[in-house]
Amino acid sequence: MVNNLKNNLAPKTLKEIYKMNIVLTFIFLILSMFFLQLFDEPRLLIIAMVLKSGFYMLTLSFTLSYILNKSANYFHNNLIKYRLSRISLSFLSAIVIQLIIWPIFARMGSIYWEYDNYKLLLIFIIEALILATLILLLQDFAILRYAKAKTELENVRLQMRTAESENLILKQQIHPHFLFNSLNTLKALYKKDLVLGEEYLIQLANFLRAAVSHNSSVATTLDEELIFCINYLKMQKIRFGSSLDWELKIENKDTLQGYVPSFSIQPLLENAIKHNKLTKELPLKIVIEQSGDYIKISNSISNKKFSGSSIKSGLENLSERYFLWSGDTININNDGVVFSVSFKIIPNENSNY
Repeated sequence: MVNNLKNNLAPKTLKEIYKMNIVLTFIFLILSMFFLQLFDEPRLLIIAMVLKSGFYMLTLSFTLSYILNKSANYFHNNLIKYRLSRISLSFLSAIVIQLIIWPIFARMGSIYWEYDNYKLLLIFIIEALILATLILLLQDFAILRYAKAKTELENVRLQMRTAESENLILKQQIHPHFLFNSLNTLKALYKKDLVLGEEYLIQLANFLRAAVSHNSSVATTLDEELIFCINYLKMQKIRFGSSLDWELKIENKDTLQGYVPSFSIQPLLENAIKHNKLTKELPLKIVIEQSGDYIKISNSISNKKFSGSSIKSGLENLSERYFLWSGDTININNDGVVFSVSFKIIPNENSNY
Protein backbone atom coordinates (compact mmCIF):
# COMPACT_ATOMS: atom_id res chain seq x y z
CA MET A 1 0.00 0.00 0.00
CA VAL A 2 2.77 2.42 0.90
CA ASN A 3 4.59 1.57 -2.29
CA ASN A 4 1.44 2.53 -4.16
CA LEU A 5 1.24 5.76 -2.17
CA LYS A 6 4.83 6.56 -3.06
CA ASN A 7 4.08 5.94 -6.74
CA ASN A 8 0.93 8.06 -6.51
CA LEU A 9 2.96 10.97 -5.09
CA ALA A 10 4.05 11.90 -8.58
CA PRO A 11 5.00 15.50 -9.37
CA LYS A 12 1.49 15.99 -10.74
CA THR A 13 -0.07 14.87 -7.44
CA LEU A 14 2.20 17.12 -5.37
CA LYS A 15 1.41 20.01 -7.70
CA GLU A 16 -2.31 19.48 -7.09
CA ILE A 17 -1.70 19.37 -3.33
CA TYR A 18 0.27 22.63 -3.49
CA LYS A 19 -2.59 24.27 -5.39
CA MET A 20 -4.98 22.97 -2.76
CA ASN A 21 -2.80 24.54 -0.05
CA ILE A 22 -3.07 27.97 -1.66
CA VAL A 23 -6.85 27.67 -2.16
CA LEU A 24 -7.27 26.44 1.42
CA THR A 25 -5.22 29.38 2.72
CA PHE A 26 -7.34 31.85 0.78
CA ILE A 27 -10.60 30.30 2.05
CA PHE A 28 -9.33 30.23 5.63
CA LEU A 29 -8.24 33.86 5.33
CA ILE A 30 -11.70 34.97 4.15
CA LEU A 31 -13.50 32.95 6.84
CA SER A 32 -11.24 34.38 9.54
CA MET A 33 -11.94 37.89 8.37
CA PHE A 34 -15.71 37.43 8.49
CA PHE A 35 -15.56 35.60 11.82
CA LEU A 36 -13.42 38.24 13.54
CA GLN A 37 -15.71 41.01 12.27
CA LEU A 38 -18.38 39.62 14.59
CA PHE A 39 -16.37 40.67 17.64
CA ASP A 40 -16.06 44.23 18.88
CA GLU A 41 -12.27 44.33 18.77
CA PRO A 42 -9.80 47.03 17.69
CA ARG A 43 -9.24 47.12 13.93
CA LEU A 44 -5.48 46.60 14.36
CA LEU A 45 -6.11 43.41 16.33
CA ILE A 46 -8.52 42.05 13.69
CA ILE A 47 -6.01 42.72 10.90
CA ALA A 48 -3.24 41.03 12.89
CA MET A 49 -5.39 37.95 13.61
CA VAL A 50 -6.53 37.65 9.99
CA LEU A 51 -2.94 37.82 8.77
CA LYS A 52 -1.93 35.32 11.43
CA SER A 53 -4.67 32.88 10.32
CA GLY A 54 -3.65 33.11 6.66
CA PHE A 55 0.05 32.82 7.37
CA TYR A 56 -0.51 29.89 9.73
CA MET A 57 -2.62 27.95 7.23
CA LEU A 58 -0.16 28.57 4.41
CA THR A 59 2.87 27.54 6.51
CA LEU A 60 1.11 24.54 8.02
CA SER A 61 -0.28 23.17 4.74
CA PHE A 62 3.09 23.28 2.96
CA THR A 63 4.88 21.85 6.02
CA LEU A 64 2.45 18.92 6.09
CA SER A 65 2.96 18.43 2.34
CA TYR A 66 6.70 18.19 2.95
CA ILE A 67 6.16 15.69 5.78
CA LEU A 68 3.87 13.61 3.53
CA ASN A 69 6.45 13.43 0.77
CA LYS A 70 9.36 12.58 3.08
CA SER A 71 7.41 9.98 5.08
CA ALA A 72 6.32 8.19 1.90
CA ASN A 73 9.93 8.12 0.65
CA TYR A 74 11.65 7.13 3.88
CA PHE A 75 9.15 4.49 5.03
CA HIS A 76 7.91 3.07 1.71
CA ASN A 77 8.46 -0.48 3.00
CA ASN A 78 6.78 -0.05 6.38
CA LEU A 79 3.15 1.04 6.59
CA ILE A 80 3.10 1.44 10.37
CA LYS A 81 6.20 3.65 10.47
CA TYR A 82 4.85 5.71 7.59
CA ARG A 83 1.58 6.41 9.38
CA LEU A 84 3.18 7.08 12.74
CA SER A 85 5.79 9.44 11.33
CA ARG A 86 3.34 11.35 9.15
CA ILE A 87 0.61 11.79 11.78
CA SER A 88 2.89 12.50 14.74
CA LEU A 89 5.10 14.95 12.83
CA SER A 90 2.07 16.66 11.32
CA PHE A 91 0.35 17.22 14.67
CA LEU A 92 3.58 18.27 16.34
CA SER A 93 4.36 20.72 13.54
CA ALA A 94 0.86 22.17 13.76
CA ILE A 95 1.28 22.91 17.47
CA VAL A 96 4.86 24.21 17.21
CA ILE A 97 4.07 26.54 14.29
CA GLN A 98 1.05 27.86 16.18
CA LEU A 99 3.10 28.63 19.28
CA ILE A 100 5.90 30.24 17.29
CA ILE A 101 3.90 32.63 15.15
CA TRP A 102 1.26 33.62 17.74
CA PRO A 103 3.51 35.96 19.77
CA ILE A 104 4.64 37.71 16.58
CA PHE A 105 1.14 38.55 15.39
CA ALA A 106 -0.04 39.20 18.96
CA ARG A 107 2.55 41.94 19.20
CA MET A 108 1.32 43.31 15.85
CA GLY A 109 -2.15 43.51 17.40
CA SER A 110 -0.83 45.11 20.58
CA ILE A 111 -1.64 42.07 22.68
CA TYR A 112 0.56 40.96 25.56
CA TRP A 113 0.54 37.21 26.02
CA GLU A 114 2.52 34.74 28.12
CA TYR A 115 2.87 31.01 27.61
CA ASP A 116 1.43 30.39 31.09
CA ASN A 117 -2.02 31.34 29.80
CA TYR A 118 -3.08 27.70 29.79
CA LYS A 119 -6.65 28.31 28.68
CA LEU A 120 -5.56 30.10 25.52
CA LEU A 121 -2.76 27.59 25.07
CA LEU A 122 -5.27 24.73 25.09
CA ILE A 123 -7.40 26.55 22.50
CA PHE A 124 -4.33 26.94 20.26
CA ILE A 125 -3.49 23.24 20.56
CA ILE A 126 -7.05 22.15 19.77
CA GLU A 127 -7.18 24.53 16.81
CA ALA A 128 -3.83 23.20 15.54
CA LEU A 129 -4.97 19.57 15.79
CA ILE A 130 -8.26 20.28 14.02
CA LEU A 131 -6.59 22.14 11.16
CA ALA A 132 -3.87 19.49 10.81
CA THR A 133 -6.53 16.76 10.64
CA LEU A 134 -8.41 18.71 7.97
CA ILE A 135 -5.27 19.12 5.85
CA LEU A 136 -4.33 15.44 6.24
CA LEU A 137 -7.80 14.38 5.09
CA LEU A 138 -7.65 16.70 2.08
CA GLN A 139 -4.20 15.37 1.16
CA ASP A 140 -5.46 11.79 1.32
CA PHE A 141 -8.44 12.78 -0.83
CA ALA A 142 -6.12 14.30 -3.46
CA ILE A 143 -3.92 11.18 -3.46
CA LEU A 144 -6.89 8.81 -3.75
CA ARG A 145 -8.39 10.88 -6.55
CA TYR A 146 -5.13 10.74 -8.49
CA ALA A 147 -4.79 6.99 -7.83
CA LYS A 148 -8.34 6.39 -9.07
CA ALA A 149 -7.74 8.43 -12.21
CA LYS A 150 -4.45 6.62 -12.80
CA THR A 151 -6.11 3.21 -12.37
CA GLU A 152 -8.94 4.11 -14.74
CA LEU A 153 -6.43 5.33 -17.34
CA GLU A 154 -4.40 2.11 -17.03
CA ASN A 155 -7.56 0.03 -17.41
CA VAL A 156 -8.50 1.92 -20.57
CA ARG A 157 -5.00 1.43 -21.95
CA LEU A 158 -5.10 -2.29 -21.13
CA GLN A 159 -8.47 -2.64 -22.83
CA MET A 160 -7.17 -0.85 -25.91
CA ARG A 161 -4.01 -2.96 -25.99
CA THR A 162 -6.05 -6.14 -25.52
CA ALA A 163 -8.39 -5.16 -28.34
CA GLU A 164 -5.43 -4.37 -30.61
CA SER A 165 -3.77 -7.67 -29.73
CA GLU A 166 -6.96 -9.63 -30.39
CA ASN A 167 -7.31 -7.89 -33.73
CA LEU A 168 -3.74 -8.82 -34.65
CA ILE A 169 -4.38 -12.42 -33.59
CA LEU A 170 -7.31 -12.65 -35.98
CA LYS A 171 -5.21 -11.21 -38.79
CA GLN A 172 -2.41 -13.67 -38.09
CA GLN A 173 -4.66 -16.71 -37.86
CA ILE A 174 -5.27 -16.97 -41.60
CA HIS A 175 -2.86 -14.57 -43.27
CA PRO A 176 -3.86 -13.91 -46.92
CA HIS A 177 -0.24 -14.18 -48.03
CA PHE A 178 0.01 -17.58 -46.36
CA LEU A 179 -3.20 -18.79 -48.00
CA PHE A 180 -2.09 -17.66 -51.45
CA ASN A 181 1.26 -19.42 -51.04
CA SER A 182 -0.46 -22.55 -49.74
CA LEU A 183 -2.90 -22.69 -52.67
CA ASN A 184 -0.12 -22.07 -55.19
CA THR A 185 1.97 -24.79 -53.56
CA LEU A 186 -1.01 -27.15 -53.61
CA LYS A 187 -1.59 -26.44 -57.30
CA ALA A 188 2.05 -27.11 -58.14
CA LEU A 189 2.11 -30.33 -56.11
CA TYR A 190 -0.98 -31.75 -57.80
CA LYS A 191 0.71 -31.24 -61.16
CA LYS A 192 3.85 -33.08 -60.04
CA ASP A 193 2.75 -35.58 -57.38
CA LEU A 194 -0.87 -36.34 -56.52
CA VAL A 195 0.00 -38.25 -53.36
CA LEU A 196 2.15 -35.41 -52.03
CA GLY A 197 -0.52 -32.91 -53.03
CA GLU A 198 -3.15 -34.86 -51.13
CA GLU A 199 -0.92 -35.02 -48.03
CA TYR A 200 -0.36 -31.28 -48.25
CA LEU A 201 -4.12 -30.68 -48.56
CA ILE A 202 -4.76 -32.78 -45.43
CA GLN A 203 -2.23 -30.76 -43.43
CA LEU A 204 -3.66 -27.49 -44.73
CA ALA A 205 -7.19 -28.58 -43.75
CA ASN A 206 -5.98 -29.50 -40.26
CA PHE A 207 -4.21 -26.17 -39.99
CA LEU A 208 -7.29 -24.15 -41.01
CA ARG A 209 -9.52 -26.20 -38.71
CA ALA A 210 -7.24 -25.41 -35.75
CA ALA A 211 -7.17 -21.73 -36.72
CA VAL A 212 -10.97 -21.54 -36.68
CA SER A 213 -11.38 -23.56 -33.47
CA HIS A 214 -8.96 -21.26 -31.60
CA ASN A 215 -10.67 -18.15 -32.93
CA SER A 216 -11.93 -16.94 -29.52
CA SER A 217 -9.40 -18.62 -27.25
CA VAL A 218 -6.89 -16.46 -25.41
CA ALA A 219 -4.88 -19.48 -24.34
CA THR A 220 -4.57 -23.11 -25.32
CA THR A 221 -2.73 -26.15 -24.02
CA LEU A 222 0.83 -26.62 -25.20
CA ASP A 223 -0.26 -29.94 -26.67
CA GLU A 224 -2.91 -28.31 -28.88
CA GLU A 225 -0.57 -25.52 -29.91
CA LEU A 226 2.13 -28.02 -30.89
CA ILE A 227 -0.31 -30.13 -32.92
CA PHE A 228 -1.27 -26.99 -34.79
CA CYS A 229 2.41 -26.12 -35.32
CA ILE A 230 3.30 -29.63 -36.48
CA ASN A 231 0.59 -29.37 -39.17
CA TYR A 232 2.16 -26.12 -40.29
CA LEU A 233 5.71 -27.49 -40.29
CA LYS A 234 4.68 -30.59 -42.22
CA MET A 235 3.16 -28.35 -44.88
CA GLN A 236 6.36 -26.31 -45.08
CA LYS A 237 8.49 -29.47 -45.20
CA ILE A 238 6.48 -30.68 -48.19
CA ARG A 239 6.96 -27.29 -49.82
CA PHE A 240 10.69 -26.76 -49.13
CA GLY A 241 11.89 -30.36 -48.89
CA SER A 242 15.49 -30.77 -47.69
CA SER A 243 15.88 -26.99 -47.40
CA LEU A 244 13.99 -27.14 -44.12
CA ASP A 245 14.66 -29.28 -41.06
CA TRP A 246 12.64 -29.15 -37.87
CA GLU A 247 12.74 -30.99 -34.58
CA LEU A 248 10.44 -31.26 -31.58
CA LYS A 249 11.95 -32.01 -28.15
CA ILE A 250 9.66 -32.64 -25.19
CA GLU A 251 11.46 -33.22 -21.89
CA ASN A 252 8.36 -33.77 -19.75
CA LYS A 253 5.06 -34.78 -21.35
CA ASP A 254 3.12 -33.53 -18.31
CA THR A 255 3.90 -29.97 -19.35
CA LEU A 256 1.89 -30.54 -22.53
CA GLN A 257 -1.20 -29.89 -20.39
CA GLY A 258 0.12 -26.49 -19.40
CA TYR A 259 -1.06 -23.36 -21.20
CA VAL A 260 0.44 -20.89 -23.65
CA PRO A 261 -1.21 -18.03 -25.58
CA SER A 262 -3.09 -19.20 -28.67
CA PHE A 263 -1.06 -18.84 -31.87
CA SER A 264 2.07 -17.97 -29.91
CA ILE A 265 4.45 -20.51 -31.51
CA GLN A 266 3.22 -20.70 -35.10
CA PRO A 267 3.96 -17.01 -35.91
CA LEU A 268 7.54 -17.59 -34.70
CA LEU A 269 7.89 -20.52 -37.08
CA GLU A 270 6.40 -18.48 -39.91
CA ASN A 271 8.83 -15.60 -39.22
CA ALA A 272 11.78 -17.98 -39.23
CA ILE A 273 10.81 -19.33 -42.67
CA LYS A 274 9.86 -15.93 -44.06
CA HIS A 275 13.02 -14.04 -43.03
CA ASN A 276 15.74 -16.64 -43.62
CA LYS A 277 17.22 -18.22 -46.73
CA LEU A 278 16.27 -21.84 -47.31
CA THR A 279 18.68 -23.82 -49.51
CA LYS A 280 19.67 -27.45 -49.76
CA GLU A 281 23.28 -26.45 -49.08
CA LEU A 282 22.30 -24.44 -46.00
CA PRO A 283 18.92 -25.69 -44.75
CA LEU A 284 16.97 -23.76 -42.15
CA LYS A 285 17.00 -25.60 -38.82
CA ILE A 286 14.02 -25.04 -36.49
CA VAL A 287 13.86 -26.56 -33.00
CA ILE A 288 10.89 -26.48 -30.64
CA GLU A 289 12.17 -27.51 -27.23
CA GLN A 290 10.48 -27.84 -23.86
CA SER A 291 12.79 -27.56 -20.86
CA GLY A 292 11.41 -27.31 -17.35
CA ASP A 293 8.58 -24.79 -17.27
CA TYR A 294 9.67 -23.13 -20.51
CA ILE A 295 9.07 -23.68 -24.19
CA LYS A 296 11.81 -22.47 -26.54
CA ILE A 297 11.61 -21.90 -30.29
CA SER A 298 14.95 -21.44 -32.03
CA ASN A 299 16.17 -21.31 -35.62
CA SER A 300 19.46 -20.98 -37.44
CA ILE A 301 20.14 -17.53 -38.90
CA SER A 302 20.62 -16.89 -42.60
CA ASN A 303 18.81 -13.61 -43.04
CA LYS A 304 17.43 -12.37 -46.31
CA LYS A 305 18.55 -8.91 -47.36
CA PHE A 306 15.54 -6.82 -46.40
CA SER A 307 14.16 -5.08 -43.32
CA GLY A 308 13.09 -7.22 -40.41
CA SER A 309 10.50 -4.73 -39.14
CA SER A 310 7.75 -7.33 -39.42
CA ILE A 311 9.75 -9.61 -37.11
CA LYS A 312 9.93 -6.84 -34.54
CA SER A 313 6.21 -6.17 -34.87
CA GLY A 314 5.35 -9.85 -34.45
CA LEU A 315 7.55 -10.18 -31.38
CA GLU A 316 6.09 -7.04 -29.84
CA ASN A 317 2.61 -8.43 -30.38
CA LEU A 318 3.54 -11.76 -28.80
CA SER A 319 5.25 -10.02 -25.90
CA GLU A 320 2.21 -7.80 -25.37
CA ARG A 321 -0.27 -10.68 -25.49
CA TYR A 322 1.84 -12.83 -23.20
CA PHE A 323 2.26 -10.03 -20.65
CA LEU A 324 -1.46 -9.17 -20.62
CA TRP A 325 -2.32 -12.82 -20.08
CA SER A 326 0.41 -13.98 -17.69
CA GLY A 327 2.05 -10.84 -16.30
CA ASP A 328 5.40 -12.27 -17.39
CA THR A 329 7.80 -11.48 -20.22
CA ILE A 330 9.22 -13.48 -23.10
CA ASN A 331 12.96 -14.06 -23.51
CA ILE A 332 14.56 -13.17 -26.84
CA ASN A 333 18.12 -14.12 -27.72
CA ASN A 334 20.15 -13.53 -30.89
CA ASP A 335 23.84 -14.48 -30.90
CA GLY A 336 24.21 -14.04 -34.67
CA VAL A 337 24.09 -17.80 -35.27
CA VAL A 338 20.84 -18.86 -33.60
CA PHE A 339 17.74 -16.80 -32.91
CA SER A 340 15.48 -18.00 -30.09
CA VAL A 341 12.36 -17.02 -28.21
CA SER A 342 11.32 -18.70 -24.96
CA PHE A 343 8.53 -18.15 -22.46
CA LYS A 344 7.06 -19.87 -19.44
CA ILE A 345 4.33 -22.49 -19.69
CA ILE A 346 1.51 -21.43 -17.34
CA PRO A 347 -0.34 -24.12 -15.31
CA ASN A 348 -3.77 -22.48 -15.60
CA GLU A 349 -5.67 -21.16 -18.60
CA ASN A 350 -7.00 -18.12 -16.75
CA SER A 351 -3.70 -16.81 -15.44
CA ASN A 352 -4.12 -14.64 -12.32
CA TYR A 353 -0.99 -12.70 -11.48
